[in-house]
Amino acid sequence: MTTVSILTITQHKRFICLKNLYDIIQAQTYLEIKEWIIVEGSQNIELKQNNIENIEIFINEKKDLTNIKMRLIKSDDILPLSDLRNLGNDNCLGDIIVCMDDDDYYPPISVNHTVEKLNKYNRLIAGCSGIYLYDFKLNKLYKCSGYHNNHSTNNCMAYKREYLKNHRYKDGLHFAEEYSFTNGFTEPMIPLNPEKCIIVSIHEYNTVDKQKWITDNEFISEVKDKNILDIIPHKIFENMKEAFYFE
Repeated sequence: MTTVSILTITQHKRFICLKNLYDIIQAQTYLEIKEWIIVEGSQNIELKQNNIENIEIFINEKKDLTNIKMRLIKSDDILPLSDLRNLGNDNCLGDIIVCMDDDDYYPPISVNHTVEKLNKYNRLIAGCSGIYLYDFKLNKLYKCSGYHNNHSTNNCMAYKREYLKNHRYKDGLHFAEEYSFTNGFTEPMIPLNPEKCIIVSIHEYNTVDKQKWITDNEFISEVKDKNILDIIPHKIFENMKEAFYFE
């Protein structure tokens, strides 16, 4: 069967989120998740070292409780986001690399759906432009109508390892790194089903200010006919709220 590497970039302030993502990954229905590659990306040496220690303890606590190998990738240097993504890709061993951000929600069928799509079609990369987003401060669910089929944010991208032979992120980027990785969003991309893919979290600590992004955005509309607790399990939802410092 097709093996999967899950790839996550994290940092000190997201350690609680990382622990929550562990539960989300454990709930995935796809059985051939080979490894979870965790790249430490704190932008402060002291915080980096502290987070490395936290993650190493966490991995040691969980290693006998999961069949998924958890591997911490670290650098002595402070690296920008695009360099961290390249570092992670260089260490992935699975047939397919599935990107997961530490602060977003992925339904249990997410990895399985992604693998099915990549195995079905003769393309090397998949993603989702028409994503759902949930604002944990305003308690509102939103839907992006999508930009075009070859567009995706990195948090729901997945690609065959073969894709990495000719594709890397441009060095030195702190955001919007997807553009370089997809040759300006021109690479033929398999569109994933938004309802099977991701709920993007909007909170005060996003790398990119998503609260500002959704304001007056013609591609974003509020979803009023869905209950978030019908999508995200109550326990995980409460853990996510706690991680984002809301009571």
